[in-house]
Amino acid sequence: MTKTLLHTPWTRRDFLYGGAALIGAGATATIWRPDGLAAATPKRGGTIVISVAQQMTTLNPFKQGNNPEYMTGEMMYSGLVRVGPDMVPRPDVAESWSANEDASEFTFKMRRGVKFHHGPEVTAEDVVASIKAVLDPETGSPGRKNIGPIKAVEAVDKYTVKITLDGSFADLPVTMGHPSAKIVPAAVLKEGLDKLSTGGYGCGPFTLVEYDPARILKVARYDNYHIAGLPYLDGVEQHLFPDLAAETAALLNKETDVMLAVNNADFKRVSDSSGVIGRRQQTGRFLNLVLRMDTKPFDDIRVRQALAMCIDRQAMVDLVLEGYGRPAFDNPISSEYRYYIDYNRPNLDVAGARKLLAEAGYPNGVKVELLCSTKPALRTQVGVAVKELARGAGFDIDVKTVPHDYYIANVWKKAGFYVGSWNMRPMEDQMFTLLLTSDAPWADTAWNNKVFDDVVYKARRTTDDAERAKLYAQAQQMCVDEKPYIVPFFMDVLTAHQDYVMDYTMHPLQVSYYMDRAWLKDGAPKRG
Repeated sequence: MTKTLLHTPWTRRDFLYGGAALIGAGATATIWRPDGLAAATPKRGGTIVISVAQQMTTLNPFKQGNNPEYMTGEMMYSGLVRVGPDMVPRPDVAESWSANEDASEFTFKMRRGVKFHHGPEVTAEDVVASIKAVLDPETGSPGRKNIGPIKAVEAVDKYTVKITLDGSFADLPVTMGHPSAKIVPAAVLKEGLDKLSTGGYGCGPFTLVEYDPARILKVARYDNYHIAGLPYLDGVEQHLFPDLAAETAALLNKETDVMLAVNNADFKRVSDSSGVIGRRQQTGRFLNLVLRMDTKPFDDIRVRQALAMCIDRQAMVDLVLEGYGRPAFDNPISSEYRYYIDYNRPNLDVAGARKLLAEAGYPNGVKVELLCSTKPALRTQVGVAVKELARGAGFDIDVKTVPHDYYIANVWKKAGFYVGSWNMRPMEDQMFTLLLTSDAPWADTAWNNKVFDDVVYKARRTTDDAERAKLYAQAQQMCVDEKPYIVPFFMDVLTAHQDYVMDYTMHPLQVSYYMDRAWLKDGAPKRG
C-alpha cells in the first residue's frame, strides 16, 4: 500500500523569497508506511543496502550524471536549496533568500555553524567557489547551463551570497537545487578537481566510508549534520549488480533492502513477492528517437513527420513499458511541468506516412540504422517496436544494440538515428536549455533553431506568469511540429523495497531520494 501526500500549492513568492516558513512546510512526496505506523516516530539506527545497475564513475558532485551518482551526491553533499518533489525550492544550507524587484539579483542568507565532514565551517566563500566551478567550462559540469544565467557571484559577508544575473530569472532558487549545484570547500577546489573524483568533502547527511566504483559504495551517518535529528540511518550501502537477474534475486532473497530500478517486465512479479513493496511513480521521464537534422534522411521534415505518423503510442506503452507509463506525442514536456500545454497530436496514419515518404523522394521506402544502448535495456525494445510499427509505411529499420560505453563515445550526439533516455527536470527551461537550444551542452539533434532559442530565452527572462506561459506553449508546439525528437511515451519510475523500509521517497526527478529521512522499523535485519 502506498500513501500519496497531496501537493502543497506554490506561488511565485515561494521562488523569489524562501525562509523559515518553508522549512516546516515539507516537500510533498510518495512515501510508504503501513497504516499501523502512519503516525509512528522514525527510529534511529541500521543500514540500508541498495542495489544499483549502473556503475558510478565519479564522486565529484559537479560531474555526476546517473541515478546512483545523484543519490550519492545528495547523501554526501548539500546545496543552498533542495528541490522538493513538488518542484518547490526548500532551504538547505541557505536558511532564506530574497530577490530584487525584477528578479535579476538574489541574496542568499546561510545557516551558521554548518560544518564540512573534515571540520571547516561552510562559508559564503565556499558557495562562491563552488558556483564558479560549476560555471567553468573546464569543469565539464552538466549543471553549467542549468543553474541560471549567472553574471556574477560574490560573498557579501561570511554568511551571505549575492548572485547577479544577466537579466530577470525568477527560477534561480530552483536551479540552485540542481544536482550539480553542491557546496565544496574553496580550499579543496584550489588544489584541483581531481580530489573530488575519489574523496568526500561535503557537508551532507552522510560521510564517505568506502568507494569501489566496480563494486560498492558505503556512507555513514554524519553526526554534525545541520538538520537536527537527521539522518536516522547509521549508514547506506550501494551494491553494483551488472546482472539484472542477480539483482532481482538479491532483493527477493532479502540480501538487499532497496532495488533502485526495477525492470518493467519484472515489476508485477517483484511486487507480488512476500515482504516486498513495489513502488510506481508517474514522471516526465522518457525514451526518445533522436532524428539528427543534419543527416539524411531526417534532414527532411517530411521524413520525420512520416515516422511520427506510423507509431502507435498506446501500443508502445503496452509493448515496451508493460503498461507502466503514458502515451506522449513528441513534446518532451509532460503534464507534471508547470507550463505544460494540451497540444496538437500527430494522427496515426500509416498510409499518409508512406505518401509523405514518397513526397520526400523515397517512393520505395527508406532504409536506416537505429542504434540502441544496452542501458537501459528498454532502448532496444523501443527500437524493435518502432521497426515493426513503421514497416508498413516504408521504413526499413535495422536495429543495432551497442554497449553503453560505446554508445556514449560514438553514438550520443554523433549518430543520425538512435534511442535516447532522459529524466525529468524541475522546469521547462532546464529541459530546453540542456537538450534543444543551439548552445545546449547536450544538444544532439542539430536543430539549431534561432526562433526556438529566442522564445526559450525570452521565457527565462520573463517574470510575468501569463506571458511566460505563452512562450513555453510556443516552444512546446515547435518541438511537436518540427520533431527534433519523437517522444512516444512518458515512463513511470519503478522501484521496490522490503516492507521494513520506511519513508523511502520517490521523487519524480530521480535526482533526490531523501535517504536522510528513511528509517527501518523493528524486525529489519542487522547489516553493516
